Amino acid sequence: MKEHKYVNFNQEADVHYIINKYHKKEHEAVKEFLETLKGQKTLTHDDVFALIEKNLKFKKISK
Repeated sequence: MKEHKYVNFNQEADVHYIINKYHKKEHEAVKEFLETLKGQKTLTHDDVFALIEKNLKFKKISK
């Protein structure tokens, strides 16, 4: 899939593309986090990946 400027959280292809960038054991956590970003209209793929990384690190620390 070719990355376009902003992530469209309503398109399954965009969501699956992002989820599949992570290890299978992290898929559920990434899906849950993407749900919280659904209202955002101006996040680039790089922005989303950075936010996910921060979220995953925070989840590991809080365990």
